[in-house]
Amino acid sequence: MEAVVFLNVDIGSEDRIMEELSAIPEVKAVYFVYGPYDIVVEIDAPDIEKIRSVVRDKIRKIDGIRSTTTLVVAKSHVKSAPPHV
Repeated sequence: MEAVVFLNVDIGSEDRIMEELSAIPEVKAVYFVYGPYDIVVEIDAPDIEKIRSVVRDKIRKIDGIRSTTTLVVAKSHVKSAPPHV
């Protein structure tokens, strides 16, 4: 099961928070983005309860995170990378 978490963080804390997020085993990718959110996190976990505990007990407890918005992926299609020439 996958989820995407959008974060708003304190100004200047982005790099540190990205490092802390990357250390969480269920976190598969972390992106610094421009727009209404500051960081986007991809999570992979066996079930919804594990996603809930990762967000509640690990992500939200990182100092400098002001808010989170979590989307549970209902269906996905991932394009494969084109071959290198």
